[in-house]
Amino acid sequence: MMIVTILGGGTGVPHPGRASPGFVVQVEKRTLLVDPSSGSLQRMARLGLSFRDVNLVLFSHYHPDHSADLLPLLFARRIEGLDSRLSLIGPPGLHDFFEGLVRLYGGWVADLEAVLAFREIGQWERSYSGWTLQSTPVDHTEHSLGYRWNLSDGASFAYSGDTDYCSGLLRLADNADVALIEASHPHPFKVSGHLSGLMAGRAAHEAGVKRLILHHRYPIWDSHDLLTEVRQGGFKGPAEPARDGMRIRVSRRGAETQTGR
Repeated sequence: MMIVTILGGGTGVPHPGRASPGFVVQVEKRTLLVDPSSGSLQRMARLGLSFRDVNLVLFSHYHPDHSADLLPLLFARRIEGLDSRLSLIGPPGLHDFFEGLVRLYGGWVADLEAVLAFREIGQWERSYSGWTLQSTPVDHTEHSLGYRWNLSDGASFAYSGDTDYCSGLLRLADNADVALIEASHPHPFKVSGHLSGLMAGRAAHEAGVKRLILHHRYPIWDSHDLLTEVRQGGFKGPAEPARDGMRIRVSRRGAETQTGR
């Protein structure tokens, strides 16, 4: 079984009810922090999740609303004297991103490199004990990725990252038990590189997703009906917006969601 905890269902535009993106995956004694936006560590603490347990940080791309809390994570580890290995995985540009932090903050982060393991990936797959992690390029920035977790019991969880409608998204979400897919704007206001609610519904329908969670929602959604658009896109299965603090349990018995605050 894996547990996914949503840290933020919103975007880089501040919203009183939705924090910027990010989530935590707990699977087989590993804790993954995915796309940590500003304030992710504080939201983890409020939800009873400790930064000390994070052993892998995963990035879909390096826009600030998906990466800003890497620095606070590294600094908190330094303050606590943590010397356990921390893996950083993301598309090309990961080490350059870290080097930019070093140029800004010097020795406060530079001497942490000895305990960091960097892996820059594209189309990629790696097996861990009891689960497999896959990445696939998606249509957002030049090197953006989406991710998929396949558990040894047959369950699967897909994450779109930020993306437009593309073949990579359909491959990631193929028959996924749960898919966390972005739906940035209502369809009349769709922008390039992002999905509307309608297009998210279309992708989930075509991929055969069993349960759909919709994230990365801009404030404009407050005056539009997200689920109506998803149905218009063709998806008829269980669907709901990602809510801050939501926990999703994924296993061979199916998926359960517990709505957060």
